[in-house]
Amino acid sequence: MKVVLCAGGTGGHLFPAIALAEALESKHHEVTIVTDDRGAAYCEHIENKKVYKSVRLSLRGAPFLLFRLFRIFISFLHFCKSKKPDVIIGFGGVFTLVPVITGKMCGAKIVLYEQNAIIGRANRWLLNFADLKLSAFSIGGSWKVQPSPVRKEFLKNIPYKCDGKIKILVIGGSQGARSFSTIVPDAIKGLSVEERSELEIVQQDSYGDIEELQNKYDSLGVKSTIDKFFDNVSEIMGKSQLVICRAGSSTLMELAAIRRPAVLIPYPKAKDNHQHLNAKRYVDRNAAWLIEENGYASERLRNILRQILRDREMLKQKSVHMYNKALKDASSNFVRLIESMEG
Repeated sequence: MKVVLCAGGTGGHLFPAIALAEALESKHHEVTIVTDDRGAAYCEHIENKKVYKSVRLSLRGAPFLLFRLFRIFISFLHFCKSKKPDVIIGFGGVFTLVPVITGKMCGAKIVLYEQNAIIGRANRWLLNFADLKLSAFSIGGSWKVQPSPVRKEFLKNIPYKCDGKIKILVIGGSQGARSFSTIVPDAIKGLSVEERSELEIVQQDSYGDIEELQNKYDSLGVKSTIDKFFDNVSEIMGKSQLVICRAGSSTLMELAAIRRPAVLIPYPKAKDNHQHLNAKRYVDRNAAWLIEENGYASERLRNILRQILRDREMLKQKSVHMYNKALKDASSNFVRLIESMEG
């Protein structure tokens, strides 16, 4: 089969598409990922990027939205006539609107995939074009639950150990989180010298001053590793005891696959507050803590760190509750659903 995966330009949209692309390629299907300039640039960081082809359709460089959309329509129309895809899967993001609608016009079957606990705008607008609707969470209606495909490097069975220093991975998703560079150091600053000595920080800071952040941790006596981007997140996550992160669906699924408890700080400007709803699912099953990004975030994080340092068993319990064994077969089950649409 010829399968096209359309995804917006963030990791939350792209990572499940990349994981599914790997699974489809392993079954000898012809796969193309279609994304915008942000996504195509971000794909350069993916270690196994050679397993798929990437078509870059730009949303930039034209003065008017309608003209930009028309340009994407013409580009993808040529693509569809040339490649004749059997199935097009939309992973969300406004960018996917034109490719999915164009693909439907060209006779392809359409699958919509929703990673979040609430249906995103693009998928809502595309509902009437879909032959099959799949979602990571139970959201009712005609949506069938299908756990999110997870990149294979997160599916390794890495035992959870909590002896020695507590290594904390701080990441803000594919685009980083500038506020974490204030929230986390301020939280640690309020801990005692003895408490700080039990912590180690590995932090992604895509936008800030790395040297300044490094100096903050050095002044607190906390060992730290800071970088703008980590291309081996699964490896670092596997060596960590706790993750501080946003609550995007793909990040949560990767945590659930690799069994790492988390402090979730939802992006406050996320559409429809979907990150808060995502986080609530994991908090309700005692797999994570939830902190709102406000003036009390550092204080709340400090209290959580103190609890953990006094009772490490909390981390072990949350690690057990975080694990979702269904993710191990998510990609292969997804492939079978797509194959069932053939003919």
